[in-house]
Amino acid sequence: MNKIHINQKKKFGLATKSPRRLELFNLLGLSFEIIDNTESEPKPKLNESPLEYVIRASEFKTNHNDNENKFIIASDTIVHLDNQIFGKPKNKNQAINMLSILNDKNHSVITAISLFNASTKSITTNTKISNVKFKNWTENQIKEYVNNHKVIDKAGSYAIQDNKYSPVDKFIGCKLNIIGLPICNLIEILVSNKIIDGLNKSNDKVCSIVESWQEREGSNP
Repeated sequence: MNKIHINQKKKFGLATKSPRRLELFNLLGLSFEIIDNTESEPKPKLNESPLEYVIRASEFKTNHNDNENKFIIASDTIVHLDNQIFGKPKNKNQAINMLSILNDKNHSVITAISLFNASTKSITTNTKISNVKFKNWTENQIKEYVNNHKVIDKAGSYAIQDNKYSPVDKFIGCKLNIIGLPICNLIEILVSNKIIDGLNKSNDKVCSIVESWQEREGSNP
């Protein structure tokens, strides 16, 4: 990770409670202030599409009127199957139920990254969508996974970076998106708002380095 050089021109506030995302921003060498939002995340509205919801949830997290940062960044990741949205489970029973529904099926993972510009009072949001196919697990395999891995803080109750222990059979698209933070989207939104200059490596190489780190870390928070 220390081979990635980022020339940061402006600081920003980061609205997240995720230890993994905080560590990732630190490993990228970004300077930021942690913003804590005590408000509960919004719930999906009737007839709201998964894409509309994840964008709204991400943008909601940037709403900090008393913050002095010129920029605030937030993100949100959801899993959805047939327009049913799967967020983070509240307990192991809910996690088992989610995995049972997703078992042996194809579903989508969407991450939205939002940036609030206090000067213009505007929000820029980009999204990434990946498709995932689950293995066909028995009820005992699902329970064993939930009992032996940290799934409570994971959308859909699983982590693809658990590798051979993960319920993921195969996927199409960005793996870092499935993990929870597509680096290419993050870089794009930082560069377009002139918070950082371009990197000393291509986005693909940066994603490869970050992906290797995530796989080594597994699903530990």
